[in-house]
Amino acid sequence: WYNTDFYVRDLWNVKLRDYDVVAVYGLSPIMERLGEKMKEELRPGSIVVSNVFAIPGWRVCDDGGGKGGGKGVFLYRVPECFGGKK
Repeated sequence: WYNTDFYVRDLWNVKLRDYDVVAVYGLSPIMERLGEKMKEELRPGSIVVSNVFAIPGWRVCDDGGGKGGGKGVFLYRVPECFGGKK
């Protein structure tokens, strides 16, 4: 954590390719559009954590328990997350 920085940014006005982890607390109406932006811009190995709302068309990472995500938290790893539900 010693080399971790946290930023609060407008996701529509930032180039996401510079980030390894993106945390999203977005509402359902924006998630599909945001998913498209992240798919275009995030590098392989990037992590996306979404609170409450899933990203349509993205596959949640397996958390070891077979459920993926958790209670209202969705964890994605690029590019394994692309391609629909498990």
